[in-house]
Amino acid sequence: MTGSGLSGSYSGGRRENIIRFSQIGRVLVRHGFGFIFDVRRGRRERRGLEELLAPNFGIRLRRTLDDLGPTFVKFGQLLSTRSDLIPEGILVELQKLQDTVAPIPLDTAQAMIEGELGLPAGDLFAEFDPVPLGSASIGQVYRARLQEGDVVAVKVQRPEAQARVEADLALMRDFAALLNARFGDRIFIDVTELVAEFEGVIRRELDYEAEARNARRFAVNFEGTPVKIPRIYTELSAHRVLTMEYIEGTRFHDIRPLLLTPDERRRVATMGAEAIFKMAFEDGFFHGDPHPGNLILTPRGELALLDFGMVGFMSQGDIEALSRLFIAVIQRDAAAALRSLEGLGVRYATEVRGDLVQELREFLYRYSGLSVGEVTLGQALGELISLARRYRLSMPPVFPLLTKALVTAEGLSRSIDPTINVYEVARPYARRLLRERYEPAALMGRTEERALEYARYLEEYPEQLRQLLAELEDGTLEVKFRHGGLDELGGEVDVLANRLVFAVITGALLIGSSLLGAFATGGPQVPYLSVPVVAFAGFTLALVMATVLLVVIFRSNRL
Repeated sequence: MTGSGLSGSYSGGRRENIIRFSQIGRVLVRHGFGFIFDVRRGRRERRGLEELLAPNFGIRLRRTLDDLGPTFVKFGQLLSTRSDLIPEGILVELQKLQDTVAPIPLDTAQAMIEGELGLPAGDLFAEFDPVPLGSASIGQVYRARLQEGDVVAVKVQRPEAQARVEADLALMRDFAALLNARFGDRIFIDVTELVAEFEGVIRRELDYEAEARNARRFAVNFEGTPVKIPRIYTELSAHRVLTMEYIEGTRFHDIRPLLLTPDERRRVATMGAEAIFKMAFEDGFFHGDPHPGNLILTPRGELALLDFGMVGFMSQGDIEALSRLFIAVIQRDAAAALRSLEGLGVRYATEVRGDLVQELREFLYRYSGLSVGEVTLGQALGELISLARRYRLSMPPVFPLLTKALVTAEGLSRSIDPTINVYEVARPYARRLLRERYEPAALMGRTEERALEYARYLEEYPEQLRQLLAELEDGTLEVKFRHGGLDELGGEVDVLANRLVFAVITGALLIGSSLLGAFATGGPQVPYLSVPVVAFAGFTLALVMATVLLVVIFRSNRL
């Protein structure tokens, strides 16, 4: 059961955190990650590389997160969206993590409703089903009926969720700092940054008022389309209680495609693909977790979306960059595709630009020779993500989240109708983007934007120059210098200094013991050796220390 081994108090006190950290340590050791705590740097890094390359690494990581509890399970689910950072084999395992826990008692849920809404559940609802529709680590959902007769779904947050998440976040920040300090750039991932990203995601999921705002925004964006967003009952919602319209229908994972006519299969599959393309290319606001459980086919044939806690935002500039990327791919322009990726916030080492452009060109031409039915969007994006990992491209979190949403949407559409071609669905968007991009009004608008941008630069440059000269005059100008290998050099110097001190102490003991043995005339003697006890003890200690030093040097392979 998820988190069963680490349940308990989450008051957040120092003693509780120490106990929790020790529990985390025991779980890590149990699943073969004890090398993290190894004080010997060389062995720690060598063992870490061996474990990372082990075929069962992903399985053990999933089991570790599962045993650590619900907050860590959610962190694993976030990692499963970062295909730009995590190898595919590990991603597959992380995607198996299930955020399911035992439900809280009905009276606890009703007490939460009364505390948040100010009235007993019996006064607010004519009926309240005691059995929850679903239960997760943050909250659970009940079916109820309002006094007016409307059927609603009531999402209630678990009372301990906030405190548990806060306590676990504090430990995760400490643990991320430990990993970064012990492994640094060698793991190619900034764990501290990942934890900070997760902190933002989990805090938004804890705020049901934010989820209500997301739902209302989706409702406005999809107005007049066959996509249905449940109505939010604002007067019956608060920070930890969310009341929304109950949607009748069949969840996508329960749909039996063979029971639908071919035309109906194509319509349903196309509707799902069009929804995600609209969110990405028109609205800049998309559902971050469109898995089959969050999509419902209603009796009227509409597509209903559920669960708006995880969403992605894109600025108008992001949408423009994404549009340019789409156009560059269609036109097989590798250099333009790379510029579009830069516009989306993708960063890379300058020295690899030439090789990166060449690989992008090969990638585009390789797929351009195939018909659109011969390759899936998932295959193309998967290869693009592999290229990103190979060149260690730094991507903003929204990019892999959008990638996952697109691939998931394609998979759902193909599960309904295997013959669907998402490229054909996307073609109208591409045509519209091309048309809008080269319209005279659009060209004039971009020219005005660039002119205003350059004007701002010209306006700011004199002030920036004045500040620079003032700092030079005052002697307060600071230049930051970063040496990529300085930390490693410092570590080597520390090891060398420790060995040198150890050797000096050993030599001093040896010389002092020799002098005592040669000139001491009194005091107790070692039987049969006629050596003073103090000198013998010094010799023995010096021999032990010399042996330890030699063993350490031999094991480091740096004799």
